[in-house]
Amino acid sequence: MKIETPKNIKTIVAVSTILILLTSGILWQNIMQKREAKLFSAPGEIYQINSHDMHLYGIGEGKPTIVFVAGSGTPSAFTDYYFLQSELQQYARSVSYDHAGYGWSEKTTIPRTIDTVVEELHGLLQAANETPPYLLVGHSLASLEVIHYAQKYPGEVKGILLLDGGSPEYYANDLELKSYLINRFTAGLRVTGIVRALGNIGVLLPFAGENIRYNWLPDDIKDIDIAMYYNHIGDDSNLNSIKNMNENAQFVIDSGYLKDIPLHILTSDSGANWEQVQQQLLHWSNDSHQETLANSKHYIHWSNKTAVLNKILDMLELYKLNE
Repeated sequence: MKIETPKNIKTIVAVSTILILLTSGILWQNIMQKREAKLFSAPGEIYQINSHDMHLYGIGEGKPTIVFVAGSGTPSAFTDYYFLQSELQQYARSVSYDHAGYGWSEKTTIPRTIDTVVEELHGLLQAANETPPYLLVGHSLASLEVIHYAQKYPGEVKGILLLDGGSPEYYANDLELKSYLINRFTAGLRVTGIVRALGNIGVLLPFAGENIRYNWLPDDIKDIDIAMYYNHIGDDSNLNSIKNMNENAQFVIDSGYLKDIPLHILTSDSGANWEQVQQQLLHWSNDSHQETLANSKHYIHWSNKTAVLNKILDMLELYKLNE
């Protein structure tokens, strides 16, 4: 005679199993996060800017200095721009830095208004004794940051390269809720250890370009990159930027166009709607150029890393010819 297990018992067992797994994942995540914080020290220098520590990594010599600005939610600027900085060090000085709460930069409660973020970058470059002129390279939402830097300090900017960045008009109207929900979803995967478990079986999520970038990095840098991914994806430090996105974009719009500062735009082939957004960027400078790269992803500096490298080299060559 077969004895059937009551449905409520099955439910209790299923719920208990899920709770045990989630609790184990949370404990595992916390233990590994503390271990990795001790294991991987900052490759660059730490400076206190606006009452919180900021990390800047710089290599190479020559002008103009290339300033790489990571996109929203990117776990580590050091690993994200590792290939480009390594390849460019024989041609020019380049720096990258971590936004507050990411990489080796400290969290802050200071609102992430675009003016504050740009002032912090300016102060960081000064504290590190970096000297203009700068070639600003910004990915994704960093387009607002580099454009506003050029608005505030036009004499310091030799040119701008946007890597699949959106236009201020786009970010002024984009739904903040969409970005907020993505952040909260990935935060849940992080704190419960799910994203770490997926990574251990070879499943890397595309939200921070990890599924592309990781495979191209040297083994020692891979260790740093994956740890940053596990510990920062969906970080709540990014919520402040998300909540200010529409207002920051409108502030940039109200601050006016870039006049004759060269603006180069590299675009992923993400469809007609995104192409229209890229065309909006063209009117931001009297000297603007846009190119869509075939077979490209949003983290275009990894999916098409050679093309992006060559574009930067071309811009450096133009600078030398016009010097």
